[in-house]
Amino acid sequence: MKKTIQMEELVCPMCAKKIETALLKSKGVTSASVLYNASKAKVEFDENVTNLDTLKEIITDLGYVIIK
Repeated sequence: MKKTIQMEELVCPMCAKKIETALLKSKGVTSASVLYNASKAKVEFDENVTNLDTLKEIITDLGYVIIK
């Protein structure tokens, strides 16, 4: 499944890299790309292993705010 997660404005490119790395380490995630300028995370994952709420929680645990 492919989903896009919109976040509040990211402060720097390293923020995007931090989120991307955390998502990629998550079990079930097959790809993750965080667009710094758009403050969006595009994630592809196996629904049998993880879900969107879990991925959003990873981002919020890092201190970022999810818009949708």
